[in-house]
Amino acid sequence: MVTIIADEGKNQIGMELYQGLISQEVKTEYILLDNVEVKPCVSCGGCSYKTYGKCTVRDDGDFIYPKILRSNVLIFVSPITFGSYSFKIKRVFDKIGLIMDRHYFVENKEIVKGGKLGSKFKFFAIGDKENCIEEEIIAFQNLFHENLIITRGIGKAYIADKTLSEEMRNQIIEEVRSV
Repeated sequence: MVTIIADEGKNQIGMELYQGLISQEVKTEYILLDNVEVKPCVSCGGCSYKTYGKCTVRDDGDFIYPKILRSNVLIFVSPITFGSYSFKIKRVFDKIGLIMDRHYFVENKEIVKGGKLGSKFKFFAIGDKENCIEEEIIAFQNLFHENLIITRGIGKAYIADKTLSEEMRNQIIEEVRSV
C-alpha cells in the first residue's frame, strides 16, 4: 500500500498522483493536511523509551502514523519552503520516529535510525518549486538525501512546477511499483 501525505496549497500535485496510482490499481491512501493540526515534536524521548511507539504529544495527526506503518511506500508532497518541506510535512516527518526502530546505529560515520521495523523504509518526496530559487531546490534535494540516510531508507525526490507532468507521474508510479 502507498500512503501519500500532502500539503497541497493551491496546487493539486498529490491528488494528481493519487488519481494516477488508483487508475493503475495501486492500493493508495491520500491524506491531505489542510485541516490537520500536527503539533511539533518536543524531543521528550517518549516514543523511543517511555511510551515506545506512542507520542506523548496528542494532536489531530495521531491517525496518520498507523497508516504509515501499514504502508509499503510513503510519499510526501510539499511546497519547497526555504529549501525544506512545509512546516506541516516537517512535523509529520519529525514524528516518524514513532514507527521506526528505536535504536540508533553508526553507518558510514553517520548516526542513523534503525529504519522501519520489519521492512525497508521506502520514501519519496515531491517538492513543488513554485516561487523557488535554484539554491532552495538544491537544499530540498540534499535534505531528502540526508533523510534517506538517517532513516536507512530507499527512494527519490522529485521536483514539480505547480503540476505533475504525465511523464513524472508515470515515472513515480513505475518506481513505486518496482520498490
